[in-house]
Amino acid sequence: MANAINLLVLTHNYPRRAGDHAGVFIALLAKHLEPHGLRPIVLAPHDPGAAEREDLEGVRVHRFRYAARDQDEDVAYRGHMQHIVLGSVSGVFRFRRFLHCWRAAAFDLLVRERIDAVAGHWLVPSGFVLKTIADRTTLPLVLSSHGTDVRLIRKFAGAAYRYFRPLGRRLDRWTFVSTFLRDAIAGLDPGLAPILEVLPLPHDETVFHRDPAVPREPHTIVAVTRFTPQKRVDALVKAFALVAAHRPDTRLEIYGAGPGEHGIRALIDRFGLGERVRISPPIPQDRLRTVYNRAGMVVLNSHEEGFGLALSEAMLCGAPVIGAASGGITDIIAHERRGLLVEPDNTAALAEAILRLLADHPLRARLAEAGCAFAREQFAARPLAARYAAIIHDAVARRTG
Repeated sequence: MANAINLLVLTHNYPRRAGDHAGVFIALLAKHLEPHGLRPIVLAPHDPGAAEREDLEGVRVHRFRYAARDQDEDVAYRGHMQHIVLGSVSGVFRFRRFLHCWRAAAFDLLVRERIDAVAGHWLVPSGFVLKTIADRTTLPLVLSSHGTDVRLIRKFAGAAYRYFRPLGRRLDRWTFVSTFLRDAIAGLDPGLAPILEVLPLPHDETVFHRDPAVPREPHTIVAVTRFTPQKRVDALVKAFALVAAHRPDTRLEIYGAGPGEHGIRALIDRFGLGERVRISPPIPQDRLRTVYNRAGMVVLNSHEEGFGLALSEAMLCGAPVIGAASGGITDIIAHERRGLLVEPDNTAALAEAILRLLADHPLRARLAEAGCAFAREQFAARPLAARYAAIIHDAVARRTG
């Protein structure tokens, strides 16, 4: 691409092969950037079985090695990076080596690919690499936060943000997938307000869409989640116990995994809901589309959720949604217009909202229609890629103009 901007994309989470869903929303952005004059070059960690270099859906991907053996490269992609770092002294050294190899690979590509701008995804961990690039170059820098990184910064606000504050002041733009996340960083450092911007997660509308061949099951409640304290799956099970007492025709399907699964199964048994609640592991996106199209409603009652991907995907598939009035969920659901919002951690209110949708078919249909239209307008990948490309072009113009 003549005169294209060579954009180095730093991420610890990116598809490792065709059909992989790790970091799929970043891949969606990357593959739609070329028409806007950008040539993305992705640098991500290697993982056992993945190619060290390949073109994936038209995007050049480099995967850096950080251990001598494939089986020892397990820091990324598994959702336990924080536990590795905080779990032991050896974990700290493993993480330091991970970052050292990432930095070395990044600086190699800066020269070899004649990089014009750098885009990092997640302040932690890519911010460590981005900070070194900021210290040693004058390249335009853009950072995108997706939720977990902002939660970590808030948890360790003092020490963590003191370390990253120089990077924040050096960034040309910092994007967030929700207003909630943007405001959290603005609260830590009000001086950054001019460079902070909300850019929602892109969705693949060729995957998530209404499928008229799949019959809707009005009495099926679906949750796509993780078994962690933040997701409040225990509150959902307790709310469903109240619903089941009034509506014996209902059932709850939970798709997810996580450290708290054993406790949730015990709670289901305690309420005698074993025949009414089914837990399934995470499933591929094409199968998830069918689940959303079949669902009578989709519920996500997380506390301070960064975005709420399950809700927006469900909307695209025509399912009515219920969410906690917390975090980024309020960017997706407008109460009584595109779904129902309930007070966080209010089991009775959640049960009441579920019962309301079960009983009111016209309300379900109206919310589903409005939610689908909103999701198609706000979360489609191509328009969001165009906005992202404009952010990169503006950052380059600021540094070179």
